[in-house]
Amino acid sequence: MTTMVSGGDVDLFLSGGEVPAINVLVVGGGVTGFGTARFLAGISKGGARITLSDAGDLPGKEEELRELEEFGVSLELGGHREETFVESDLIIVSPGVPLYIDEIARAMEKGVRIMGELELAFRFIEAPILAVTGTNGKTTTTALLGDILINSGIKAIVGGNIGDPLVNLIKKSKEADYVVAEVSSFQLEAIESFRPHVGALLNISQDHLDRYPGYEEYIEAKMKLFMNQSDTDCAVLNGDDPIVLDMAEDIAGKKIFFSREREIPGGVYLKGEKIVCEAGDRPYTYDPTKYFLTGVHNIENIMAALGSAAAVGAGGERADEAMARFRPASHRLEHVLTFEGVSFYDDSKATNVGAALKSIESFGGNIHLIMGGVDKGGSYAPLIPAVVERVKALYLIGDAREKIKEELGGIVPTMTADGMEGAVSLIGERIEPGDVVLLAPACSSFDMYDSYKQRGEDFKRIVKKHFGREG
Repeated sequence: MTTMVSGGDVDLFLSGGEVPAINVLVVGGGVTGFGTARFLAGISKGGARITLSDAGDLPGKEEELRELEEFGVSLELGGHREETFVESDLIIVSPGVPLYIDEIARAMEKGVRIMGELELAFRFIEAPILAVTGTNGKTTTTALLGDILINSGIKAIVGGNIGDPLVNLIKKSKEADYVVAEVSSFQLEAIESFRPHVGALLNISQDHLDRYPGYEEYIEAKMKLFMNQSDTDCAVLNGDDPIVLDMAEDIAGKKIFFSREREIPGGVYLKGEKIVCEAGDRPYTYDPTKYFLTGVHNIENIMAALGSAAAVGAGGERADEAMARFRPASHRLEHVLTFEGVSFYDDSKATNVGAALKSIESFGGNIHLIMGGVDKGGSYAPLIPAVVERVKALYLIGDAREKIKEELGGIVPTMTADGMEGAVSLIGERIEPGDVVLLAPACSSFDMYDSYKQRGEDFKRIVKKHFGREG
C-alpha cells in the first residue's frame, strides 16, 4: 500500500464521499473493531481498501472474520505489521488498543490520521448524544438514563461502552430522538470533533494507571468529553468531587451539578433521605429508598441520570416510575444472600480504589472485606478512614495482596488467602449476626479470572456452597 490521499480526501471519505485510493486500517478485533470494519466497508466507494489488524489470531471468531472477508475487508492477524500502519491514510483504533503501541506511534510520526471509533460514529450518528463518563458508575447511570428517557416517551437508544458500540447504532440513530452513550477514557483519547449535547462526568479517581503515564493524563482524557461543547450544550457534574470542580470553569456548556453533601440551587441534591431535582422545569422530589439501586454510589448515579434527563426535558413521575423498576447489573453491590443475620454482597465491579471506597461507605460497619487482584498502579491509602471506621477484618487475595497488606494491614485484623475459596472459608470462621461480607477488590481480576464477572460468579458460587441456606 502507498499513501496517496490528502487530509481533505480523508474528510471526504468520512462524509461518505468517493475516494478510490484510500487505505483505512481498523486496529483491534473485538466487537468494536468488527463493527467498525463492517461499517467502513459498507460506506466505501470506488475501491477504498479496508484492513482489520489484531495482535492475536482471534480464535472462536471464524464466522465474524469470514463475514468481513465477504465484505471485502483484508485481515492481518497474529501480529501487527508496521508497514500496514505507516502506509495507511486513516487508522481507526478500538478502545482496548493503547495509542502508544509502537506501530501507532510510527504511523503518527508519518502523519497518518488517527481516530477512535467514538469519533467515527459521531460523524455519522444523526441524533444528539447524551454521554456519560467517570471512573465509576458509568454503566448503571447510562442504562438508567436510557430507561428514564424511554419511559418519558422519548425515543432513545443506548450503547457505546455498554452493549452495542456506537458505530453499530448509526442506522438506528436516524429514528431516535437521542443516543445515550457510555464513554470511557480510552474512547475519549482519540476524538477530534466529538461533541455530546449533554455530557455527564460522574467522578474521577485513580484508575488505569497501568495504561496512562500518570494521573494527570487520565484526568485529561476524561475532560475531553467537554472540549467541543458550546454554550448550547450541557455538562452534568459531580459537585462533591474536587477534581471535577477544579475543571468545571473550563467547560463552555450550561452546568448542572449534583451533590450528596450540600443543596445546590438549580441542581440535584440529597436532602435527608430524598433526592431533590431542581434542574428541570419544576422541582421534583424522589425517594431512593424504594428503588432497587442501593449504596451511596448509586445515589450519585441516580442524581447524574436525573440531571442529564432534566437537561432534555425529562423527569418527574415518569422518571420515578423508571427508577422504581430499574435493577442494577450483576456484580455491582449485588446482594447474594443472608445467612443467620450475615449479609453477603458481590461488588466485583469495584475494580479500583474509588469504587471500593463507595462500596465500603454503603454499609454502617462490621464489614468482612475481600480485596485483591491485579494492582492498577495507585495507592490504597484513600481507603484508610473507611477501613478504620467500618471494616471488621480484611481478607486479601491475588497478586496485589502483599501491597495492600503493607498499606492497610496494620489497621484492622488482616488475613491473606490463596484464592476466593480460602478467603470465604476464613470469613466463615469469624462472622457473627449483623456482619456484612463484601467483595470489593479495588483491583482488576486478570491474575485469577478472565473478567470481573467471572470473579463475581465464583464468589457467589462459593458463598452459596458454604452458606446456601438463607436465614
